[in-house]
Amino acid sequence: MLFFSQPAVKLHKEHIVIMKNVRDFGAVGDGRTKDTAAVQRAIDAGGMVNFPPGTYLCGTLYLKSHGGLHLESGAVLLASPDREDYNADDFCPQNSVFAPEKVSGAHFIVAVEQENITIEGPGRIDGNRQAFYEPPEEMGKIWSSPIEWRPAQMIFLCECTNVRVRDMELYNAPYWTCFFHGCEYVQVTGVHIYNHPHTRNGDGLDIDSCRFVTVSDCIIDSGDDCITLRGNPGRLKKQRPCEYVTITNCILKTICNAFRIGVGDGIIRNAVISNCIIHGSRMGVTLCSKYSPAKGVLLENIQFENLRIDAQLPIAILTNAGGRKQGPALQPIRDIGFHHIRGSGCSSIRVIGYDEGDIGDLSFSDVLFDWIDGGRPSSEADDFNESGSAVCPDAPVYIECADRVVFDRFRIRWKTRLPEWKYGLRTERCSGIEVTGSDFGKIHSINGKIDQGKQDTLSAIGNN
Repeated sequence: MLFFSQPAVKLHKEHIVIMKNVRDFGAVGDGRTKDTAAVQRAIDAGGMVNFPPGTYLCGTLYLKSHGGLHLESGAVLLASPDREDYNADDFCPQNSVFAPEKVSGAHFIVAVEQENITIEGPGRIDGNRQAFYEPPEEMGKIWSSPIEWRPAQMIFLCECTNVRVRDMELYNAPYWTCFFHGCEYVQVTGVHIYNHPHTRNGDGLDIDSCRFVTVSDCIIDSGDDCITLRGNPGRLKKQRPCEYVTITNCILKTICNAFRIGVGDGIIRNAVISNCIIHGSRMGVTLCSKYSPAKGVLLENIQFENLRIDAQLPIAILTNAGGRKQGPALQPIRDIGFHHIRGSGCSSIRVIGYDEGDIGDLSFSDVLFDWIDGGRPSSEADDFNESGSAVCPDAPVYIECADRVVFDRFRIRWKTRLPEWKYGLRTERCSGIEVTGSDFGKIHSINGKIDQGKQDTLSAIGNN
C-alpha cells in the first residue's frame, strides 16, 4: 500500500497557499543523505516548498520566481560540507570572489533576477560553518586562523523584486549570512541570526544597492557587522542607489559594527533607523565613505532615532577608514541626524573628515551617554588622524573637518576618572558648531582654543 503525504497548507489573509512537500520529491531529511537534487526538483515544480521536521543536507539551491521555502518548526536546512555541491564562482555575472577574505563565490541559497520570492520559518537555515573552520578562542586570532575553502554569502539574493525573509532562524554562516544585492521591495521580519562572535566576516544582513527595504523585529548576534547598508553596484546589470530603507525594532550584538553604513563608490541615502537596541558591542553606528583607494560612497539624509547604544565606540562618522593616508575624500557625508539616543561608551564618539567641509549638516538632539572605564585616550591629534578609528581622542566627542554641526540637549555623565580625558568636546578645523542646552561635563577645546564653560557656552563657532 502506498502512502502520500498531505500537502502543507498555509493560510494568508487574502488566500490559501498549498505548498509542495520536499519528501514527495525524494528528500530524506536525516542529516546524512544529500537532498540537494530532491529539493531542487520541488523548487523547479513551482510555488512554495515545505520542509517538515528533519535535517535536510543540501548544496546550492536555486530559487525561482513566485515561490520559495517554508521550514516548519523542527526543520533544518543544513549546508553541505563538500565543495562540489556548490555553484561555480562564475555562475552569474553579478557574482564576485573576494580572495583577500579567503572566501569563494559559492552560496547556499540563491535567487538571481527572480521575483516574488519568500523564505520563511519557523525552522532554521544553517550554514554549517564548523565544517569549514572553527573560530579561534582569542579575538586577536580571527584574521589569522587557517581557512582552506569556504562558501561566501549563505543567502545570496541578487537583482530580485518583491523578496520576503521572515519568521525564521539563520545560523552558523561561514561568511555573511544574508546578502541582498540590487534588489527592490524587500521585507525582512522576525529573523533571528546567530554566528559565533569570532566568525570571520560573519555579517548578519548586508543590503547593497537596494531600494524600498524594510527590516523589523530582528535579533542579530553576529561575528562581524550586524546590519550594513552598502553602495557597491559595480557588478549589477542595473545599477541603483541604496535608498528608501527603514530599520526598526531590532536588537543587535557584535564584536564589530552593529550598523555599518558605507562601502563602494555609489550612493546611500534616504534611510531611517529607529527603535533599536545595541548591546555588548565594540562599535555602535559607523558611517564611513572610503574603505579603499576608490572614491568612496556618497552618504546623505540618514536618520537615527530612539536608539539604545551600549558600545565601546558608540558613533563614528569618517570619510576615510584608514585615516588621511588614504588620500582625499571624493564623496561627501551630509544630512545625518541622531535623535533621542541613550547609551554608554568608553572610546570617543568621532566625526573625522579628510579636509574642511567633507562632512556637513549633522545634528545631535536629546542625547545622553554614560562615559565609563575602558578607553585610553591620546592627546596627540596626529595619532588618531592617521589611524582613523583605531586610536581614541582625549574627549568623548571629537570633531575634525566638519561644518554645521548642531548639539541640542547633548549630555555626558562621567563615570570614569581617568586623567587622560581632558575635554568634554574637542573640535579641529571646523566651522558652524552650535551647542544649546548641552553639558559635556568638562571644558571644551574648540579649534585649539579652550572654553572653560561646560553648558550652553557655544553658538555658531567658526574657524577664528
